This record gives sequence, structure tokens and C-alpha cells, in this order.
Amino acid sequence: MEPKSIELLDGIISSGVEVCLISKYWDDETLMKFYNLGYRKFGENRVEALEKRSQKLPDDIEWHFVGNIQSRDLKKICHYASIIQSFDRPDLLEKLSKFDEDIEILIQVNLLDDNSRNGVSSKELDLVMKKINDLQINCNGFMFHPPIELSNMEKTKLFNQMNEIFSKYPEYSILSMGTSNDYQLANQCGATLNRLGRVLF
Repeated sequence: MEPKSIELLDGIISSGVEVCLISKYWDDETLMKFYNLGYRKFGENRVEALEKRSQKLPDDIEWHFVGNIQSRDLKKICHYASIIQSFDRPDLLEKLSKFDEDIEILIQVNLLDDNSRNGVSSKELDLVMKKINDLQINCNGFMFHPPIELSNMEKTKLFNQMNEIFSKYPEYSILSMGTSNDYQLANQCGATLNRLGRVLF
């Protein structure tokens, strides 16, 4: 682990933004190096890895699921994760509401309204949020990531647009934006949580 990685993380955290370390690229030894430095939020995008690691690694890790959700896997995700950052399936809200698991979700938003990309479209968002409230589902914010191929100017425009949506829901505290490719831009636009992995190595 490079000292510059710790310096990068310290700089982000000191600015008031939290970090979720995306550990899908790491072995357990690498993950535990960050754990031993005090980091507790780790993200997995595969159900099998989430299950395996949550069973053998320390109990105080806050696991975030950041991958695509299959209906058959939802109960298992809810059992092993604390937060689903990538909840983009309004059709699964009723199923989710029937689980006893103490799960929190972030709604993944698709600002481009591109059917080839995951996320709830901006046109559907109000209806989805109403359904979440009606079903009393524990939602605490939003997750957004723009296409990697966009220019910084295009990304900044979308990050600002996402922050405007976030500001309409003062009861929510998490706006997960910014990955290894664009976290600096996201933080300038109001992100409260970054998802970082490759930039640390």
C-alpha cells in the first residue's frame, strides 16, 4: 500500500466526504490492511464474494453491495450487506418490504434516461420515491455514476443535476457519486460518499 493512497483517503475524509472502498479487485490481505487502518466501509459487486467475505472477515465491516441485482439474490444481499448502493429495480420494492433484514438502500439514478444503462430514470423518480415511502423502506439517498467516456464538463453538469435532486430530499444524507475516475469532480458538486478502488493502487 502506497503512502500516497493513505494521503489521498485522508484528504477526502478531512473534506467531509466518506469513502466506500471497492474491494472486488483485492485479496483479503489487502482489504485487511485498510481495515487495520480504521476503514470499515467496503463494497462488493458479486453476491458470492459478498457472502464469503462477510462470513469470514470482521463483523464490524459495513458491506455495501454495488452490483446488478437479480431477484433471486435479493434476500441474500439483504442478509449480508448493510447498504445496497445500486438499487435500480422498482419492481423489487414490494419484495424488499417483506424481508425482516435491516437493509438500507440508495436509489441508483439514470439521468441520461438511456435504457441501456442501469438506474431509475429521472422521469420515474418521483413515483419510485413515493412507493418507497408508502412501503416504509429504509432509503437514505442516491447513487449516480456518469458514463466514463464523458468529458469532465459533461460529468460536472450531471453531478450538479444529481445534487439538485438530492437537495429536494432533506431527509436523506447520502449522495454517492465519484469513483476512481472522477471523485474530485463529484466532490466539487456535493457528493457525500465516494466509491474508490483502483485509484488506491
